[in-house]
Amino acid sequence: EQISGTPLKYTLISTAPLAQVVVRHYELLSQHWSPDDMVTPAQWRHNVDIYIPETAKEHHALVVVNNGINYEKGVQISSKPGDFFQETLASIARDTNTIVISVSDIPNQYLTFQDDKKPLKEDESVSRSWALFMEAPEQRELMPLNIPMVTAISQAMRLAKKELTQWNINSFIITGISKRGWTTWLSAIADPDVEAIVPFAIDLLDIDASLEHIYQSYGGNWPITFYPYYQQGIDEKIKSPTFTQLRQIIDPLRYLNTIYQPRLAIPKYIINASGDDFFVPDNTRFYYSKLPGVKSLRIVPNMNHYSINQFAEESLVPFINRFQSKKTLPQLIGLIHHHLLTVYFSEAPVKVVRWTANNPNARDFRYACGIRYQPLTIDIPANNKISITLNEPKTGWEATYIEATFNDGYVATSQVYITPDEKYPQTAPPSVNAACQTLPGRGLGENDSPD
Repeated sequence: EQISGTPLKYTLISTAPLAQVVVRHYELLSQHWSPDDMVTPAQWRHNVDIYIPETAKEHHALVVVNNGINYEKGVQISSKPGDFFQETLASIARDTNTIVISVSDIPNQYLTFQDDKKPLKEDESVSRSWALFMEAPEQRELMPLNIPMVTAISQAMRLAKKELTQWNINSFIITGISKRGWTTWLSAIADPDVEAIVPFAIDLLDIDASLEHIYQSYGGNWPITFYPYYQQGIDEKIKSPTFTQLRQIIDPLRYLNTIYQPRLAIPKYIINASGDDFFVPDNTRFYYSKLPGVKSLRIVPNMNHYSINQFAEESLVPFINRFQSKKTLPQLIGLIHHHLLTVYFSEAPVKVVRWTANNPNARDFRYACGIRYQPLTIDIPANNKISITLNEPKTGWEATYIEATFNDGYVATSQVYITPDEKYPQTAPPSVNAACQTLPGRGLGENDSPD
């Protein structure tokens, strides 16, 4: 409701032909965001590039939450987004006959928070906004950076509906990577025009349980990538009342059992990295089974957090084609009894692979730490069901999951199962390089919890 009252300001900059696609370049001024006048620049600006294929389908378009830097040293600049490149966006439009809308500079950056005068971007901006929110949650309810990121996407969808009347575009699939995957989730909750989502590399729903599990998995330590949040002391507030207030806003799972629950039931294809630098591979245990409605999961093997965009096109094209033709998504449902994992396939796969990784020293499966999953092809089951035994390693831990490929190229997986599951390490994992380090734990703020 607040967004609908925000003026829509945009300009068509140019139109350019590509192979079988026309791209329109717009500049969008999405909002003025500076809670308590604490943030500069306050005006958020984006490049909105709309890729229109020759035979574009009506009604539904894909919105890509893209990145970029548009302010540096206080000066407005132009940089090309690195999550999704023009070639990828045009190719998705061609291969799905779907209009693709790329929204750059989510979030705008660098941002300067007035109390510290230091230009920040990405996780530094997010963590600073969280810390400032938790200082005064009632006065700064719009301070979490996740909020203007969602507002920008809603404004881009308003622009698209206005400019694409020829194709009657009135609903959207949204996709994004990492914090832009988080924006994807929250946009689905905030905006009823979102009809499906494909979030990449944001394996953090049920945020407090997920964070505590990460912490325990590393022996009471944090992955080095959490440094911006560590620097702001977020790790020491996870069990505090103010973090509870924050998660009520930013955690998609908190909208279960509210009037927004139907928004969580829209079709969703959740794509995570097996060796993510931030998240542990079995975080889905806290949220996947709780999500209502149509859902499908893909764990990309031997992949870190930062390179998962390499799999964006091959994942999005079959999803969009299924959505556009109203064909249901394939699901893998895993059930464990003792050490026997049974996986049920909702439709017949054309290929099934068991992926397994071992770490004899730690419950650490980061790609950056040299951990690699090994494939084992499994015979295609006649009854759409397989059963495998999960190994219990004598030392360390093992991670296992099942991957299925379907006849249209769609890939879905089970969740990742770690054995032994009930056992956490007592020490930090060994550090084999700079990207494989951990930060020493200092508690989760248990002493700040209300009695």
